[in-house]
Amino acid sequence: MLLIGISLIVAWLPDIIKSLVLGRSLELIEIYTTQITYVLDMGIIAPTALISLFELKKRSDIGYILLPLLLTVCTVIGIMLPIQTIFQIRVGISLPIGAIITKIAIFIVLSLFALYFNIKFYRNMKYY
Repeated sequence: MLLIGISLIVAWLPDIIKSLVLGRSLELIEIYTTQITYVLDMGIIAPTALISLFELKKRSDIGYILLPLLLTVCTVIGIMLPIQTIFQIRVGISLPIGAIITKIAIFIVLSLFALYFNIKFYRNMKYY
């Protein structure tokens, strides 16, 4: 959860800071749904991941409810992003290699971690 929370912020915050420092809009705004992605990732998913981690440390029920939900969302994003990127490239949208590495590769790696821990979570679940 800590990795998810920090990675989402690290993936998007530099773009926002750069655009603020330069005083212009985001570079890739015309080819991404960037603003809503920033809101969802940094405003909802990252804080929820950190809250889940905090609640899991306390062994709170809400932590165990949020964990598989977040892991599933991360897994789906990791599946969707490469497919989305392929379609963008096929229609002629040029993506900088930096964006591909920082935006797509990070999410694919997170997705693999999420899938691993989601499987582990459900295998260790005890039914009463």
